[in-house]
Amino acid sequence: MDVRLDALKQASASLTYLVSVDMDALANQLDARLIDGLRNGVAQKFEYTFELCWKCIKDFLKQQEGIDEATPKKIIKAFHIADYVIEDDYLSLLRAIDDRNLLSHNYDEATFAGILSRIPDYARLIERVIPVLDKVSEQT
Repeated sequence: MDVRLDALKQASASLTYLVSVDMDALANQLDARLIDGLRNGVAQKFEYTFELCWKCIKDFLKQQEGIDEATPKKIIKAFHIADYVIEDDYLSLLRAIDDRNLLSHNYDEATFAGILSRIPDYARLIERVIPVLDKVSEQT
């Protein structure tokens, strides 16, 4: 789990940095195609980071609770039931799963923009999950 958790920490730090960049200000200075590429990069970094997040939670639950669920939503539900995450974060994690899935099959600009606007919240959410996983990882 330590290798995957380290990868999650790095990906999360990168995602947090990317969502802090003011794309609107850059849009005044850069070509629209470049801004589009940057926004797509943020979306892909979110997909990658969230994939690592739920897989770390899966490893964590197996190690700590003996829980071995297969799907991301079942894993997140078990994480909540085991009292590792509050209700609001649980619901946000479920929405992040839905948004990650939508990004993989989305061809609608409005849907993409809506998901992109939620990614900063998801970055902060992942940052709240990491210490829970990290604290227990340090104890083992």
